[in-house]
Amino acid sequence: MKASVVIPVYNKAPYLRECLDSVLAQSFKDYELIAVDDASTDGSSEVLRSIDDPRLRVIALDRNVGPGGAAQRGMDAAIGEYILRVDADDIMLPGRFAKQIAFMDERPEIGASSGHLQLLSDPTTLHHVELEDADCKARMLFGVPLNQPATIYRRSVLVEHDIRFKDEWPRYGEDWMQQIEIARFTRFHNLDEPLIRYRQGTNNIAHGRDRPEDLRVLYRYVFAHLGFTISPEELELQLMTVRCIPVPVDATRVKAFQRWLENIASQNARSMTFESGALQRQLDRIWKEFFYQLPAFGWAPSITHLRSSESPTWKQLYYLLAFMLRRGASEKEKKG
Repeated sequence: MKASVVIPVYNKAPYLRECLDSVLAQSFKDYELIAVDDASTDGSSEVLRSIDDPRLRVIALDRNVGPGGAAQRGMDAAIGEYILRVDADDIMLPGRFAKQIAFMDERPEIGASSGHLQLLSDPTTLHHVELEDADCKARMLFGVPLNQPATIYRRSVLVEHDIRFKDEWPRYGEDWMQQIEIARFTRFHNLDEPLIRYRQGTNNIAHGRDRPEDLRVLYRYVFAHLGFTISPEELELQLMTVRCIPVPVDATRVKAFQRWLENIASQNARSMTFESGALQRQLDRIWKEFFYQLPAFGWAPSITHLRSSESPTWKQLYYLLAFMLRRGASEKEKKG
């Protein structure tokens, strides 16, 4: 068996048939399809039972274990050379499996790979991932290096090193934790193209959660496992690397954030955990993108950022002026 497709399913009945149809319609055919029903209560079980295809095997769990636990039970049952992960509410682009398997066959040193996500709500918008191994791994300090709904694994790497989703992990960010484990033993490389159509909304596990608190839990784990230190005060600054800003930003906080990014680079220079150029590219991108969050907090933090940057751009200046003019016009309209 060349590949095993693993789909954890929990209360995805409205979208499940469309997802399964996109899997079964793939141009690549040599795979088994393992759907793990994570004790659904919405009719997902009935949708799975309605599929008449010999490649489909359904594992029904008697209790809900979460997306990571359900995926792991499917991966434990897999016999394919590769494991392709699918989320039960997404739609596969037609050539996904064929492209990923051909790539993995050509690159035996790669243990895991994914690609970009195309948003179902806006097909012109892609959720990008880094491509090369060094850039993927430097990304791990800030977010997932692989888009899990579009991931392919070399099963032998997972089995040889006993890499598993753990039931005690949180139900949000478990993919990040797993990918940190995989990165210790193999190389990553992502395809520079979208592989799935990704559904956003209330169906996502992140919907309605306390994002800052989730990130605090994850960053404590990530920094500890990658050998970096982070204080409670630095943890609050780290949230801003992914545009999570739970408290207002002033000029002092902008300077503190810049020092925190420099601290990350200094820690890495000592530990050599990541290729220094790859990490610096991440830090430069974060610092640049941070600017576009600041005009909402007034002139002072925005000007502080520009003055602290080696090469502020005309684009940034234009954005700041345009934002302030729009806000001024809006406030004038409210008063009038």
